[in-house]
Amino acid sequence: MAFGFGPGSEMMKSVKSNRKQLSKTRSLKEVHDRYKDVINEDAPNFKKVSEKELEAFKAEFLEKKKKEDLNNKIITGCVVITILVAFYFLMYT
Repeated sequence: MAFGFGPGSEMMKSVKSNRKQLSKTRSLKEVHDRYKDVINEDAPNFKKVSEKELEAFKAEFLEKKKKEDLNNKIITGCVVITILVAFYFLMYT
């Protein structure tokens, strides 16, 4: 009686539809065989860069990273100091 209406009925419908969908899935071997002979014709063409430009880019990138790391350390230090001062005033005032 409980499965004739309401949530039980909806659950049974869901189980039946899930079982129907299980038969539609393909195995990994079928998927591999399907795309095995496909050739990627849209291969990207990357810009050729000289060694000097590459070294300049690396140096610039490292400089920016150092600045960013320094900023992160300063911000972290300020937050830690602020929290310690706040705890000090809360505990001893």
